Amino acid sequence: MGRNVPSIRQEIDALIERWEKYKKSMRAEDSHIMDSLIKDVKKHAGEASYALDDPLEAAILSILIEIKRKICENDPGGC
Repeated sequence: MGRNVPSIRQEIDALIERWEKYKKSMRAEDSHIMDSLIKDVKKHAGEASYALDDPLEAAILSILIEIKRKICENDPGGC
């Protein structure tokens, strides 16, 4: 018998698909930023699918982690 409810990973993939459509409507100078955000979400999708059940929460946390990582790389004393 098949799965009736999509997995969190499938929901994250669906969220990314919607974001990709949104990216197509963006100005060229902003679309590379959206690419970076999507990459951040994909990077953390594995642990998100293990620990979370809300795809938007997973996406936001993934992006925040990567933003914080970049801040810490530029200012290690601030972390």
